[in-house]
Amino acid sequence: MKAYLKNPLFYYIAICMFAGLWAVTAAAVFYPRALATWQKEKQDYEAAEELLAQIIKIEPQRLTYQQKDGQTTGDFDFSRAVNEFAVLFSISPANFTLNTRGEIRRAGKRARSATLSIRTIDIERTAKFLSAMLVRWPELQCEQLTFEKLPQGKDNWRVDMTLTYYY
Repeated sequence: MKAYLKNPLFYYIAICMFAGLWAVTAAAVFYPRALATWQKEKQDYEAAEELLAQIIKIEPQRLTYQQKDGQTTGDFDFSRAVNEFAVLFSISPANFTLNTRGEIRRAGKRARSATLSIRTIDIERTAKFLSAMLVRWPELQCEQLTFEKLPQGKDNWRVDMTLTYYY
């Protein structure tokens, strides 16, 4: 039985059979799967492209949100921004506390930071709120995010986040 393992002809045939099996598997399984994934991602891209076109059509000022004539990026206001998105995501003003700090220099840029404490909120609304804020202002960064599970309710959390806006 071990004699065929010493014969090099066995390895030539085995390698060719393995390569053929790989080619058949790639053609029959991997290529159609990759093609289906490509088509799905292409459809997602086209749907996103249509949505972006609608957003641009409805609210074209978003393209130049921070480059308006006569304004600088220094016009960012934490209280206005947080209140705007708190209303959008049904977070009552009595449920959060916003503490802003003065302007500092960090990494050669001017920066202003704030601490936002939300007393009771669920994880989903927290994620939506934070991601919407970060998408709206690309220079805004969440430096620290902490969650504390509250004893009442299944999905009730106390959330503290430190936000920094770079000018």
